[in-house]
Formats: sequence, C-alpha cells, structure tokens
Amino acid sequence: MPHYDFKQLSPNDFENLSRDLIQERDNIELESFKTGRDQGIDFRHSHADGDIIVQCKHYAGTGFSGLISSLIKEAEKIEQTRININRYILTTSVGLTPANKSKIQDIFGSKIKSGDIIGADDLNNLLGKYPSIERKYYKLWLASRAVLDRVIHNNSITQSEFEIYRIHRDIQRYVMSNAYPKALHMLDSERVVIISGVPGVGKTSLAKMLLYAHLERGYEIISIMNDFQTGRERYQRDKKQIFYFDDFMGATFLGERATEFTRNEDRAILDFIDMVQSSPSARLVMTTREHILRQAIATSEKLKHSNIIDSRFVLEIGAYSLKQRAEILYNHIYFSQLPKGYRSALLANKFYKEIVTHNKFNPRLIEWLSTFQRIKSIDPQNYQDFVRNLLADPAEIWRHAYEQQISDAGRSVLLSLYTYSGTCDPTNLEQAFNKLHYLRAQRYGFSTEPSNWRRALHELNGSFIHPGEKIKVIDPSVLDMLNSVIRQDTLNAVDMIEGAIDFKQANKIIKFSLNPENENILRQLSTNESKVANSLERLFNDRKKPSPNYGGLIFYSNIERIITTIIETAERLQSGVICELARSKIDATIDELTSNSFDVDGGIVLLNTVSNSTLTFANKKEELQSKISKAIIEEAMKVCSSNEIENLLETTPFEKESNELHDEIENLIDTYRDEFFYDELKDCNSTSDYETLKASLSTIADKSGFDFSPEFQSITEKISEIEEHEMAYEDHMYEAWKETRHDRKNKDQGLDDLFDSLLD
Repeated sequence: MPHYDFKQLSPNDFENLSRDLIQERDNIELESFKTGRDQGIDFRHSHADGDIIVQCKHYAGTGFSGLISSLIKEAEKIEQTRININRYILTTSVGLTPANKSKIQDIFGSKIKSGDIIGADDLNNLLGKYPSIERKYYKLWLASRAVLDRVIHNNSITQSEFEIYRIHRDIQRYVMSNAYPKALHMLDSERVVIISGVPGVGKTSLAKMLLYAHLERGYEIISIMNDFQTGRERYQRDKKQIFYFDDFMGATFLGERATEFTRNEDRAILDFIDMVQSSPSARLVMTTREHILRQAIATSEKLKHSNIIDSRFVLEIGAYSLKQRAEILYNHIYFSQLPKGYRSALLANKFYKEIVTHNKFNPRLIEWLSTFQRIKSIDPQNYQDFVRNLLADPAEIWRHAYEQQISDAGRSVLLSLYTYSGTCDPTNLEQAFNKLHYLRAQRYGFSTEPSNWRRALHELNGSFIHPGEKIKVIDPSVLDMLNSVIRQDTLNAVDMIEGAIDFKQANKIIKFSLNPENENILRQLSTNESKVANSLERLFNDRKKPSPNYGGLIFYSNIERIITTIIETAERLQSGVICELARSKIDATIDELTSNSFDVDGGIVLLNTVSNSTLTFANKKEELQSKISKAIIEEAMKVCSSNEIENLLETTPFEKESNELHDEIENLIDTYRDEFFYDELKDCNSTSDYETLKASLSTIADKSGFDFSPEFQSITEKISEIEEHEMAYEDHMYEAWKETRHDRKNKDQGLDDLFDSLLD
C-alpha cells in the first residue's frame, strides 16, 4: 500500500482524485455539483431513493482540528439544503483514527456511515487497490517525499547540475494533462521523445519532469548544450543514461545563418537518435519550437525522409485552454507563500478572471506575481493594480534577464532587432548585428569573437526571441522593456543610429525620441548631433546600392520619408549641422521624386513637413511645394486612392484663381473616377469600409466642387447588400450564442468554485 500525505495535490487535484476513487469503489457515476462555497457539496449521484453526496476536504496542512471546524459548518449547510440526501460521503487528506471517525459521525448523524468517512490511510488503501488511478495522478508519486529522497541519493547528479528541489516544487504546480504519461510511454517504448510546441507552453517543464522521474529510476542525466558531439563523447552503451537537449533545432538548424543546416547537422541528429535507440539503457529527451521543427524538416531531405516526424517520436503540446490557464494560476497561488491578504485581492470582484483571460498570460508572469519574496513590498490593497501593471508591461521581468543573464552579444542582437520593431529576416539582422556589435565593442571595451552571432542566437532562443523565416521577439513586452532601457540609458539611442545599416532603423529611434515623454533621449541626440548628422547623411547616400539580383541600383528606403525625418530632426534638435544636411539634400530628393516611383502618402507627408517647416531653403518654399505637389500628382496618376486625394487636397489649395496646380488635380480626380474608384469599391469588406470611402469622397467633393452622385449611388447599393448579409449573420450568431450561453455560465461558475477554495 502506498503512503502518500497528499500535500503535493491542490484542492482541485484532491477532489478529482477522490471522485475517481469513489466511482471505482462504489461503481457509480458522480456528477460535479458546483454551485458555490455555501452549498457544502462537491459531487452528487442522483437516485430515486435519495442522492449520494460527496464532500472533499483537503486539510493535510491544518490537521484534524481544522477539519472539525470546517465540518461543523458543512453540517449546518447540509441541514438547510433542499436536496433529498440518502448517503453522505466524506474524503479528507487528514489521517483519521477510529475516535476521529466517531466524532465526525456525531456531527452528521445518521447521514454518514463509518465506511464513508475516508481519511488519508483509506485513500492510500484505495490507491493500492486501483493502481490505474495511482498512475493517472502522477503528481502523487512524482512529487512525493519518497521519490525526492531517492533522487537526492542518485550519485550521478549534483544539485549544481540539476535543480532537484526546484523541480520538486514545480511538479506541485504542474497542471496535470495527458502530456506527461504520453511522453513517458514514448521514452519507455521508443527511447526517444521530441517535445514540440509554441514558446511558453511548458516544453522545458515537461522535459525536466521526465528527467526527474528517470533520476528516481537511477539514470544519469547528460545535458547537451551545443551539438551532439558532446553527447557522443559521454555515451556508455551499458549504462543507464538519459540525454537532454533543450531547443535542439534552434542550436543545430539555426547555425551561423539562422536559416539552414550547413555542416550535416541533420545527419548528426539522425545518427544520435539511432545510437540511443540501439541501446536498451539509453534515453533521449529533446525540445523544440513547433515552427522551427516544421521549417527544418521542410529544408532537409534527410529529415523529411526519416522517421523523425513519426508520431511515435514527436509529442506536440498545444496552447493553454482557459481551464488550463485557470489551473496554472490556481496552483501557483495555492502552493505559494502568499499571505491571505493577497489571496483575498485575487478573489475580490473575481479579479482572477482578468488574469487568466489576459492576452499576455504567461506562466513566467504567473510565477512572478505569486512569489511573495518579489511582491512583499506591495501592499495587499495595491496588489490588483500591481498585477494589472505587470500584465500590461512585464518589462521588469525581462529587464533583469537583459541586464544580468545574457551576454553583450545577446544585448546587441536585441537592440538590433528593436530597430526593426521586433521582426527581421535573419540575413539583414545578422548584418545589423555585426555593425552595431562591433561599434559597441569599440566604445565600451568588450571583446568580440567570430561566433558571437551564433552563440547570441542560441542564448536568446526561447527566452527573448524565436527564429524562423523571420526572427521575432518572443513577446511584445520584450520591446516594452527595451523602450525602458533606451529611456534610462540614452546613449543606446546614439549607438543604434550610428550602427544602423538602413534608414528605417535610424528612423525608428528618431521617431521614438520625438515622443514628448522621451525628452531625455532627444537631449542625448542633441549632445551627439555630429554623430547623428553623419549617420543620417551616410544612410541617405546609401539608399541606392548595386543589386546582383537585378543588375542595377535598388532602392532600400523611401527617399521622401528619409528627408522628412531629417527635416523633423533638424527642427526638434535645433541642430545647425542637421539643418544644413536637410538644405543640401532637399533638391536631390525632389529630383529623385520626379524620376522614380515613390509612395504617394510619403510624398504628401513630405509636402506637409516642408509647408510647415521653419527652415530656410536655397529655393523659395513655394517653389519647393509646387515641385513636390506636381511629383505627387504625377505618381498618383499611376494608381491612387480616395484617401490620398483627400490628403493632397488638405495640403494643396484647389482655388482656380490662386493655384496653378488646379488643372492637374482636376485631371487626377477624373482619372480616379474612371480608373480607380471601382477597384477601391471592390476592396471594401464591411459597412464601415463603405462609409469610410463615402466620407473621403464627400471631403473631395466639398473641396473640389466635383459631383460624385454616381459613386455615392454605387456605395449606397453596396451598403444595402452587405447590411442584408450582416443581419442574417447576426441572427445566426444570436442562435449560436443562445446555445453556448449555458456552457459559458457553467465554465464561469467552475472558475469561481475553483478559486473560492483558496481561502478555505
């Protein structure tokens, strides 16, 4: 018979265990009876002679005295219920003596029999009788003290190599699913498991639980960091070894170029799997991000035609459901050291629902907000606001890792990625990294190595970024953190402008500095105006580069937006050198606009900027405005939208007697009506789209005097058509809502009952 104390289970886990054991023992089906904390019923079996009621009390921590106090209250509730109770069953994690059971019988009277008072010893006895249930609740034995003792005494491991106590603690908070038993079965039958899933879904946690379980079986853990060669060097055929490679595709598939295998790494993966499978005593656990695995298989013919994609090997973990999110939060709070005041704050106004439905929900954030050591300076009355702020801007978590846990090269990668707004193809990012990293190395005196790019990617994978055809930040809050870094250490802004390889990077930093709340960054740029001016001129001149693919010059940045940024920067910084740069480049810009295609909206922004600028140019402002307007009209004649014409009319007066551009604009409007209006009409997908188009045409009509009656009629007809479809869809959705409303109410009630138990 097992000897569990059940402290490793949450109340929710304990209730489910009790239900399964009673159903097996009594051969009955129990239904959840969740109507709130005041009813005193957890499960019920309906019968003509009266209902069987089950109450579960997880009081392993408080003992018999706490149990009795609670049962007295429960007995009062039972007396007041309208349910016809024929039999009352109590399960508790408290160990009970015969005298204890007699006292409980005295409280409930004839409704309860001694055999239906199931204490800790009785539960252990039932688990011994029904081993399938014991296996199902793997947290029971995996997080038990007996297993912990055996793991601690495994001579092949030290605490510095494997955080035994941390894993033991994390198992308690783990939300039980079929992922663990599936993975364990794969290891037992195939000796290899590849755990695949999106970032943050729990791949590493599951892997460490598997390693922990194998430590208890006497296995030696061998962690592989960079490539399979280190695993081969430590492999011993007849020894019990379990190899662990976290993010193995990120480390091997990414390589220097972050796009493909370059040194037969795919062959090395398959060879190592074959080696492990050939040994009866070896095991292999690997994790990878789902999209990286798919991309690697698509790239490699060796992997594509191997059995690595066999379902026997790959275990995919899906995203968290709402129920799983709730259980993650619940388990973290239940097994935390948070005092009652903080737990009450979570329950107040059902605040936990706001957390579990938040779009930035992440187990890392949940661990942070539930760790008392980290939040003890927060008054319980302010705890809700603290959690809201943490979810809205989790920068504090990222900031610590950014400053303390990654290398200078890792920081250079993140700063480079920031200049691309958090998303960039690997080739461009590597070039941007090289320029910025070596600039920072010279400026701040740290060393560089040829492997910096590769090592930095591996270091950041899964924690700050996830790669693929585009390298992206793992969460938008990483960008929030970098915003904070730049605000506090403003020299970073100068570094990123100087280290930019194309204008969009510098533009990102300058636009950020022009935000009113970033005056300190603007002051830093002003202090370093010569560096900024030199960088802007270099990027302006580098906007055209030879292209081996197209046999000529290719434009990498929009010149109209470049000169706009230069003018804005000159005015905000009041910088003489940047003002001179703007003056020297404006004519070249206009010449290029008249000879090359450009973005019409960007041209209109430039026109506005020049019109409102306080700078004095070599040519009169009116002459510049006229040239830019003509270039815009000429470009718009190729293709344009109503919104672009509307914006042009906002900037360029249409009065015939005072504006030489009148005929050109009139011709543009005629061209739009004949060639582009119906294309724009086809692109509308909703009533809102049609109304927006109608509003733009109304503005154009008011400013130009054009009659758009035929166009308005076409829009009105389309609106009538789409409104009929929308009404039918709304009717359909209402019927669907009625069908699902009851299910949603039940789910909400389930969440309420789950979290109410935190104060028991």
